Amino acid sequence: MIEGDTLLAKFGQKEHLEMLSNGTLYLNPISKYRNDTTYFRGDKNEGVIPINPQTIKLIDKDGNNLFDKIPRPSSVNSSYEGDDYLLMFCSSIIDIVIMKKKGNNIYELSDGYKNAMRDFGEYVLLFWKSEFLQLLKNAMKNSTPKFGFCYGPIIYRDLSDFSTDNYSKAYNATGSILDPYFVKGANYANQNEWRLLVDGSDASLPTRSDGSYTINIGKMQYSTLIDRETLYNKLTYEE
Repeated sequence: MIEGDTLLAKFGQKEHLEMLSNGTLYLNPISKYRNDTTYFRGDKNEGVIPINPQTIKLIDKDGNNLFDKIPRPSSVNSSYEGDDYLLMFCSSIIDIVIMKKKGNNIYELSDGYKNAMRDFGEYVLLFWKSEFLQLLKNAMKNSTPKFGFCYGPIIYRDLSDFSTDNYSKAYNATGSILDPYFVKGANYANQNEWRLLVDGSDASLPTRSDGSYTINIGKMQYSTLIDRETLYNKLTYEE
C-alpha cells in the first residue's frame, strides 16, 4: 500500500474471489446489469442519461413545437447505441463515507452499507486500488488483443434533478464520453461503488457467448479474503 491509497472490497463467492486474488479478473458486459432484475445488482439505467422532458422539442413543418399542443412524456433518456458489450468490474470503496461513529474517534461500518452489500455474497476480498491498477497496466502492455480501461468512483444523484450545475458535474465530470457510465441513482449510494470499464483498443474483445471476458493480471500480493460477517463485525477505523 502507498500513502493515500484506496481500500476496495469485492463481495462474492469464495472460489471466485480466490481466482481474483490469484490474478483472474472477470468482467461482465453492461447488458448483464441492465437486464438483472435483482434490486441490489440490477439497474436498467446503467450508462443512460436522463433528459428534462420540459426541454425537448418536436418541430413540425411550420416550425411549431408539437409538445406545446400535446402532453410531454413523463421521462426521456438518451444512451449510446450498441454499448451492451462494454465490460465492467465493480467493487466497493471502504472509507469514512460508509461508516458510523462507534466511540471516541472510532468508526465502524454503517447499517446502511451492511444491508446494501449483504446479498452480493458471503465472502469479501479486500485489496488496494494502487496494486490492482498496476497489475492491470502491466497486463495491458503485454495483452493480445489490446485493450484499454478507465476507472473511478460512482457519482450518486437524484436522476430527476436537472439543475445545470448538478447535471453537468455528473454527466460531464471529466469531459469523457464515458462519464455517464459512472453515474447511478441515489438509491444505490450505500454501495459506495468503484468501477472499472474495459474495451478493446482496436476492435471488440473476443468475449464468451454470455458477453463476459477475463484478463490475467497476476497475483495480488496485498489482498485479504474474509467472510462477510467478519468484515461487518470487526472492521473499524480510527481517526
